[in-house]
Formats: sequence, C-alpha cells, structure tokens
Amino acid sequence: MRICITRSSRNAYSETFIRDQIEGFSKLADVYTIYSGRLPEKQEDGKPLNSGPFRLMHKIVKGIVGRNNFFGDYGVKKYLKDNKIEVVLANYGMPAAHMVSVCKSLNIPLLVIFHGHDATDKKLLKEYYNKYQKLFNYASFLLPVSEDLKSGLIAIGATPEKIKVIPCGVDITKFKPGINSPKSNFIAVGRFTEKKGPLHTIGAFYKVLKLYPKTKLIMVGGKSSLFEKCENLVKKLNISDSVIFTGILNSDEIADLMRSSLAFVQHSITAPNGDTEGTPVGVLEASASGLPVVSTLHGGIKEAVLHGKTGFLVEEKDENGMAEFMIQLLENPEMAKDMGINGRNHIVENYYQENQIKKIYELAKEAIGS
Repeated sequence: MRICITRSSRNAYSETFIRDQIEGFSKLADVYTIYSGRLPEKQEDGKPLNSGPFRLMHKIVKGIVGRNNFFGDYGVKKYLKDNKIEVVLANYGMPAAHMVSVCKSLNIPLLVIFHGHDATDKKLLKEYYNKYQKLFNYASFLLPVSEDLKSGLIAIGATPEKIKVIPCGVDITKFKPGINSPKSNFIAVGRFTEKKGPLHTIGAFYKVLKLYPKTKLIMVGGKSSLFEKCENLVKKLNISDSVIFTGILNSDEIADLMRSSLAFVQHSITAPNGDTEGTPVGVLEASASGLPVVSTLHGGIKEAVLHGKTGFLVEEKDENGMAEFMIQLLENPEMAKDMGINGRNHIVENYYQENQIKKIYELAKEAIGS
C-alpha cells in the first residue's frame, strides 16, 4: 500500500499521536506525508509541493478565491501522481475537506480522522458546513476518535455507515508502570487551553492542599492561551511552591514523570465556542502508566476511564467532586494501585497503539479495493 498521510503541522509538540501514527503505518505500508496549513503545501522534508511560479500564483490566488484553486491543487495532485499514492489518510476535518477535489480528480480514496475541535468548534463548523457535506459524500470512511464526536458528525450530516470510531492508541512499551513506591504527587499533561480546564484542575488541587499541604501538582505543557491565567491563579492562591509548571517535555520525560506520580488529573470541559476533547492521549498514556485518572464526564474520557474501576469522573466544573476523589486516592494508596492496574489492562485491551493503527490500515485496504 502506498498511503499519503496529511497533517496541519510537522513538529507540533501536542501532536505526538500523529507522529506515532506515521511511524506505526511505516511498518505496514509505504508512507508519504504532506503538511503545512489546511491545504497541505509542503513535503515531509520541508520542500514546497509547488515550484516557484506556481507557489507564487497560489499565494496570490489564495487571497482571492481561497485555499483550493488550480495552483494550490496542482502541487498536491502532482505529488500524489508522482508517488503513485493509492489512498489518502487526512488528520483533521479541515485539511480533509480541502483534499476532496484533489482526491476526486485522481480517483484516490480518502479517509479522515476527526480529533476534536474539527467536529465541535461552532465557528469552524459554520465556516466549513458546505465543504464538510462534500467531504461526507466523498470520503470512504470517517474516523472520529470518540463516540461523542461520532454523534456530532451525524448531527451535521455525516452518513452513519461510513463512521468508524477509532481512538488514538498508546505505546504501552514506553508508557508503563514504575516501581511500587509511595507516591503523593498529581500530574496533568496538556495545553493550557479552555477545553483542558486547567483553571478548574488548579481550583480542585487547592482544596486538596488544605488537607494535604505536602502534595504537589505537576503541570506539563507549553504556554498556550490560559497559561498566564493559571500562573496568576497559583500566585493569588499562594501555592506557587506546590504547583510546578514544567513547560514542554518530550514523551520520554512525561513517561518518567507519570511513573513517579500518584494519579493523573485533567478537568476537561466544553469551551464557550463549543470546542471539546476527542479522546485525550494524555489520559490514555496515564492509564497505560498504571495511574488512576481523575477527570470529567466529557468526550471520549467517558470510555477511556471506567468510573470507580480505573479512576473517577465528575461533572464538568465540579471542583469539589474532583478534590474529594483526589483526596480518596491520597488516603487509599492500595485503591490507587488497584485502579492503576485496572487502567493498564483497559488500555492494553482497548487502546493498544498497534491494534488501533491496524484497524485504520484495514479500512484503507477496503477503500482501495472498492
């Protein structure tokens, strides 16, 4: 199989799951990747898909008629033809929508993975409504990463028969339990954005500190939109010694931190613009690492975390409930350990990376065959 995988960015620190996807597919097929923007403009090595004059004309015409135009499509078409691509796998709905005319003209099947905001952001859905209808009609399969996203796609016109829910997987050889030693720290991993609910996580942790002043919250992630507000809240609550902002870490560093933590916490919420999580990879990696998870009844988290068995789930914005469950884990280390074991087993059975990629691979073969 000769497959082309598209992504909006090549080195986004928050998209390790796409890099893992490409690496996994490389063991099964000949993989080609293109990226940069909603209509891909670059090859994997950074070279533009369009040569000089075409690139210049594309930039000029894009400002007038939009991303899809002859000059923009030309470079992508030529790349797919030259490399004899048999199927395209697009990450996110927007790039997939722009790939429809290209794939259709070359009679190449198209599969699209919806990760979250691309199927929930109200403004985006309004902007892409017509393009999404064409995408739903042409795509061989639509692959949302959660049941909630599936429902959302159906609500805006997707054909249910084309939808296959396949969450991202986890490298269980990298994310695995550590040695059994006393632990009291909580860890949160993710961008400081509205839907990750970092302010609510800090609010819940503040309540925990009143009973357990020696515990710490380690927050991993880059300086996204809410980072400054989180820093200010920590200073206002006078808990700067208890909340550690690590900045961006690589996956090995995150795996090490998880092995030395008591539990994973993430207070995901629906953002004011409608943006929601798909199935957060951080939650999956934490469970694979043998950590109980305290999170919310939100998106794919409802399937990834089994309440009372692999962790605890509260309603969105329920900081008191989140704090109570965090305290339970501090007071019951054996329960935390058992939940971590259950979580690891749940991930191995349902989110093993190799299996998740094989599911998409089989659908790609089916699309090529039909």
